[in-house]
Amino acid sequence: MWSLIILILRLFLLLTAVLLWLFWPAVTPVKAPSHGTTASCDQLISWRLESIDPAFGLSTAEALPLISDAAAQWNQALGKEVLRYDPQQGFPIRFIFDARQQQQLEQLLLERNLHRYDNRIEDQQQDFEQQLAEFQKIKDDFAEKDRQLAADIQAFNQKAQQADPGAAALLGKEQAELLSRQKEHALEAEQLDALTEKLQDRQQQLNNTIADRNALIPAQQSTGLAEVGLLEQRGNNRTMTIFAYKDAHHLTLTLLHEFGHALGIGHLSEAGSIMHTQLNSAQQQLTNADISAWRQQCEGG
Repeated sequence: MWSLIILILRLFLLLTAVLLWLFWPAVTPVKAPSHGTTASCDQLISWRLESIDPAFGLSTAEALPLISDAAAQWNQALGKEVLRYDPQQGFPIRFIFDARQQQQLEQLLLERNLHRYDNRIEDQQQDFEQQLAEFQKIKDDFAEKDRQLAADIQAFNQKAQQADPGAAALLGKEQAELLSRQKEHALEAEQLDALTEKLQDRQQQLNNTIADRNALIPAQQSTGLAEVGLLEQRGNNRTMTIFAYKDAHHLTLTLLHEFGHALGIGHLSEAGSIMHTQLNSAQQQLTNADISAWRQQCEGG
């Protein structure tokens, strides 16, 4: 009896194994993800303008085109839409006024004052150079007259020593002409001295203006603009904050930089790249280095 039951169980297990072997689904290998692909590469990132601190004096109508332009520059550079304006679901962009904006305003005021001084210095420099050229011509003419007068006096003295008594009248007339020239020459020398003093005064005025201009510059100036934006990301949740900007151009550069971080790009060593660590005068627009950094991350090349 038991042997019959055991035989039936063995036959059942054997039949089950055969059925599993015949009908078990084939194993599908898992394909590894392509090199460097991240969510920021594959997914469209939407943004929205959430708030602007009134202290900036910047309206939504003024800010929105600048933000849109920065996003459009990335889209155009990468050849596809990676950033899109979505006033409802986009990640928030906030303008929060702090001490950095006050520093930027002070820097902007300094640059305007320096520009005014530079214009004044340029005018004074041109005026001084024109007067210097005129003075040099007068001085050269005076030196030539001085040389000629000295030569004429020397010739007259030699002639007077060798002249006979009958030539006294002619020598007297020539002597009178030389004395008249000497008086005129002495007057010209006084005028030349007056011009020299006037020119020195102009030179001193120019030096004083340059000194006043340079006195406006702090003893230690930053070589670049401090970080004035921040992109925070936790998972797929992003927030961009703008703390300060000097003008519309520098605001666009900051927006480009922070959008780059939103796309997953880190800082670059190239000074002219938008993604360089610090804003600087070499930055103008997205560079090949910026684009290559995104392609390296998202396309592996």
